[in-house]
Amino acid sequence: MIMPVLASVLSAVLFAAALFCFVRALPARWRQDRLPGNVSAFSARELGFVLLLCLGCLVLRMAAVSAARLLGGKNTALADTFRMYSGLDSKHYFEIAKNGYRTAEFGEYLNLVFFPGYPLLTGLFMLALPEMISGYLAAWLPFLAAGMALYRLFRLEEEPPAARRMLLWLCLFPGAVFYAYPMSESLYLAAAAAALYLARTRRWLAAGVCGFLAAFTRSLGALLVLPLGVELLEQFLPLRRENRKDFLRCGACLLLIPLAVLIYLWINRITAGDPLIFLQYQKSNWHQATGWFFQTAATQTEYALSTWTEAPVKFWGLWLPNLLVGFVSLLLMVYACAKRLLRVPEAAWFFVYFAVSYGATWLLSGPRYMAVFWPLAVVTEKLPLPKWSKAALLGSAALAYTVFFALRWSVW
Repeated sequence: MIMPVLASVLSAVLFAAALFCFVRALPARWRQDRLPGNVSAFSARELGFVLLLCLGCLVLRMAAVSAARLLGGKNTALADTFRMYSGLDSKHYFEIAKNGYRTAEFGEYLNLVFFPGYPLLTGLFMLALPEMISGYLAAWLPFLAAGMALYRLFRLEEEPPAARRMLLWLCLFPGAVFYAYPMSESLYLAAAAAALYLARTRRWLAAGVCGFLAAFTRSLGALLVLPLGVELLEQFLPLRRENRKDFLRCGACLLLIPLAVLIYLWINRITAGDPLIFLQYQKSNWHQATGWFFQTAATQTEYALSTWTEAPVKFWGLWLPNLLVGFVSLLLMVYACAKRLLRVPEAAWFFVYFAVSYGATWLLSGPRYMAVFWPLAVVTEKLPLPKWSKAALLGSAALAYTVFFALRWSVW
């Protein structure tokens, strides 16, 4: 069919266009990045607003899920809304939190695919609290922390109103519904945002620790080596003889990120005898391996066309959102790189992040992966559109995706 081929070509062209604009503007953008950011103090009122905004996002998402299930004829009990995580990866996280990683004889070998950061935090809460409450606390509290870190990061470049709107756009991303459930997205977002903020403010050891936590929580966290490494170069180039030791000392802090991956591989080794066994489990049970992002566009288009009439639930809930989020992300980055809207570390990060996340074969979770890529919220704020139109578009997309999630229309 011609449509999958066109989708693949369009995806590759948009990626190449964004990369071309990025490289062309790199010298000027690099010099601008090295200017000092705004490090003014934050009032208690500002931070209180951020906490209310993030908490409101979580509460409203849960309320929307409950209302959608009520209108859709599903179980109307409030507890049912909270227990919807049973159909998500949460069950694997809870098993790890309770039992650790176990071999096939216990029937939990697939848990090796999931990184230990979030279940470790959940397990700490489970020492004193029930399982479900622990899972939600391990997701909601990091999301509040992520909001604080992101607001501080945005304020390095923006005034308070713009920084608050950037946070609002992030909360309205379609995949942000997963922040409200016992999943690893909130903890990853908090760790990644804190790592970038601490690096910007030259606290490299703390940045490395947060980078370690991000990489210990999600596989994509290992990619933080790129933006943090570029940030390091921006701060120390051109090198002077007297600060080379500082450069090496700060660079050594970034080794904590691959250390997290090595620990995860060691867990695979001692549990199943092979440090790469998780790759086999991913491929055999989730059909996921390393591929090309433009091939993913073709595959998803093919499935979208085949389910348009035969399985509309999968078309609306699964394939169409994945395609739209992928193409919209690429379009936003073409505009961002052409207009030099992002700093070099964040822009460079996108190309690797998108290629890896959307390059996964049999990709089902594109909206969830891109929801945690917060630079897209920065680009959204800088689009030359009225604020109300951006709020309306994102709000509509968020509501629709939340309804699809509530009705279990293959939203993963």
